[in-house]
Amino acid sequence: KKLWRKYRGEILFIFLLTSVCFQYYDGLLNTSPSNTHLWRQTDCLSITRNYSEGASFLAPEMDILLADDLQTGKTAGEFPILYWLVGKYWQAFGESHFVYRLFYLLILVTGLFAFFKSLKVIFKSNFWSITITLLLFTSPALINYGVSFLTDAPAFCFILIALHFLLHYFKSYKRKYLFITLSFFALAGLIKISSLIALIFICFIFFLELLGVKTFQKRALFKQNIFEWLGFAGVFLVILAWYWYASYYNQIHGFKYTFNSIYPFWLTDQYDLQVLFSDIKNFSSLVFMSRGFLFLVITSIVFLLFQYKKIPLFAYLANIVIFIGGTMYFLLWFPLLGVHDYYYVALLILVPATLIPLLWYLKTRQPKIYSSKILKVTFSLFLIYNLVYATEVMQLKKGVEQENYTILSNEKFIDHMDWTNWEVYYKTKRFERISSFLKAHNIEESDRVISIPDNSFNVSLYLMNRRGWTNFIDFDSSEEIEKLIEKGNAKYLFISDTTYLKKDFLQPFLTNSVGSFEDIEVYKLQ
Repeated sequence: KKLWRKYRGEILFIFLLTSVCFQYYDGLLNTSPSNTHLWRQTDCLSITRNYSEGASFLAPEMDILLADDLQTGKTAGEFPILYWLVGKYWQAFGESHFVYRLFYLLILVTGLFAFFKSLKVIFKSNFWSITITLLLFTSPALINYGVSFLTDAPAFCFILIALHFLLHYFKSYKRKYLFITLSFFALAGLIKISSLIALIFICFIFFLELLGVKTFQKRALFKQNIFEWLGFAGVFLVILAWYWYASYYNQIHGFKYTFNSIYPFWLTDQYDLQVLFSDIKNFSSLVFMSRGFLFLVITSIVFLLFQYKKIPLFAYLANIVIFIGGTMYFLLWFPLLGVHDYYYVALLILVPATLIPLLWYLKTRQPKIYSSKILKVTFSLFLIYNLVYATEVMQLKKGVEQENYTILSNEKFIDHMDWTNWEVYYKTKRFERISSFLKAHNIEESDRVISIPDNSFNVSLYLMNRRGWTNFIDFDSSEEIEKLIEKGNAKYLFISDTTYLKKDFLQPFLTNSVGSFEDIEVYKLQ
């Protein structure tokens, strides 16, 4: 009974979170990369597999051989610690997408639990701590990419963990909490630099307090000692050091797979702008969160602008500065936000930045409303609505065919997701199913291949577990193929679109047919 009284909030939260996870992830954890953004997913998986096969930590590689004059796949992007850890597990126990997804799920659950504990410290309310955290976990972007192979969701979770320990540092000023906080900020920035909106805000608070501004009424968040200065400097130095090394590594090997520079809104022309707005309206924004959830966040931001001096300065500035940071992020990568729904994970920092100040306002200025049963029942119903919404989006993300939807009503979104699932299964996953064909025709894992017309870095190569080249370099001459045969030791040509069989530059290489598998034509080059 004593344990129940002391930890009933935690027990109830874990029970509800586990139930929601079963609802979201049923049938997903054991699957290979699927649905949208196979390009990016297989990039991550390709690096992981190469680690499992012996690549050095500081020398990441992938399956496409565009580095070192078409000889290797050496290239670096975000800090590869997560890929390396999973790769080491695969090396010891065998390749498993389930283990990969489960590892990311553990990071996700830890981040959400840290957020729940932070809310409980701030509000001392099991109800609000549980419901706000679960509401955050109704963002389909967070749900889907939380167990995907991309680093966006883990980085966001590390931010939530960092903020949790920052709260402990504020309460005690113990250096260990500062060290843990800064370590998680650094880890988040290393694996996804776009996740650092919260850290920029914390640095803004740090310098405000340096000027003598008290951001928590009579208290300051920081003590302005040498350890804090060195800590913040260390975070940025570590992040800059890695990205300098990655740039140097890519330069000496002549290949990079990530494009870390900005892609601002002014680079879009009028036609692209119309397509972009359509994609945001009918795809990526719907994966970000429900329209109701988005309306709650936006109205909270506007409402809190008029509550100066009614909430702590830290909370007031969090609402403003993080919104500005999110807006700048949106504008600086605007052309990519139509189809790249995983970019929206970084913007989820808006949820704690707005809903925590709003709840604090209600608790301190409107206590009757804050504790009223009407508000709690209404919010509970709103949470259930969003849980159903997220479940329906995840059904589409998992490729589950469904005729009727309770909440989803955007037909363009549903049709797009259904078409994507069909194309992935019947077009792309052929390369995953081809393994028995390859074995029967003695095409070894060590044999280098050319895959046309796959224009990604690694999709077809990763799925059939072969190294080589895709049509990313857009072949248009026989000399290019000859170069891969002579310099890269290419042995087989895979053509997965029969219209390419009529291309003139490919004719010299179509004389030695190995066979066909689900309309993938295979030819021996040597």
